[in-house]
Amino acid sequence: MSDADLNLLPLIDDEVIVELRDVMEDGFAELINIFLQDLPVQIEQLQGAIAQGNADDLYRVAHKLKSGCGSIGAPRLTELVRRLEQAGRQKTLEGAVELLRQAETVAGETVAGLQAQLMTLELDGRLVRLPGGLFQRMSQG
Repeated sequence: MSDADLNLLPLIDDEVIVELRDVMEDGFAELINIFLQDLPVQIEQLQGAIAQGNADDLYRVAHKLKSGCGSIGAPRLTELVRRLEQAGRQKTLEGAVELLRQAETVAGETVAGLQAQLMTLELDGRLVRLPGGLFQRMSQG
């Protein structure tokens, strides 16, 4: 897939989001929040693997992140992370710094898109925003 084709991929796959909302119901916000909390940690691990020239760690972290991105409905980020995974698997770290820079940019855009999804949630009108932009459903009493 070329870089031009990469930009044709949606940032957030609305069909996946709708399906996740339907399946997860009240757990949807928690799932998104867990992904949002874990994403910067995994990006940092990718940075470390590339800085250390550790292709095995790059492959391992990228593989895990790719799975999470795919499951959450972030196809553009999934593709960039797949490319990082492939670089790690093939032990060719040339270009990995640039791929990571692109992934970081798209990750930021993806976070904004997922946060927008959370903002539109209406779980009985009782969804509250917590510190750090996280959401939790209030108990009805």
